Amino acid sequence: MEGRLGKNFMRRINEDGYIDVKNKKGELQYRVSKASLDDRLSTDTLFSSRAISEGCRVLTIHGAKDEIVPAEDARQFAANIRNHELRIVADANHRYTGHREELASLVLGFLSSHPYQITSRLRPRL
Repeated sequence: MEGRLGKNFMRRINEDGYIDVKNKKGELQYRVSKASLDDRLSTDTLFSSRAISEGCRVLTIHGAKDEIVPAEDARQFAANIRNHELRIVADANHRYTGHREELASLVLGFLSSHPYQITSRLRPRL
């Protein structure tokens, strides 16, 4: 996380209550508060995945060389969702550097192979 949030991010969050994450141009990307970081770190994605309806189609695309979230996490997540498609992109990192066309192709392929279905007039089922 230090690579994403910067050096001594926990000390800075504890002192200031938040940190601002900026891009290489120095532009604000997002703010991380102590509460939002605690919430993210305490999220049990395996437990949460069980709340996904069986009728909901899910696509997870994960980089095999993701340096922030291990690919094994995606595999565990996929194992808990009935209607799930997992695609691991070889050599892709967390940001899919050099693999954006492949990423787009996988998303478009998933969407085109799973057409939009209307289950009621009020609530579309994706």
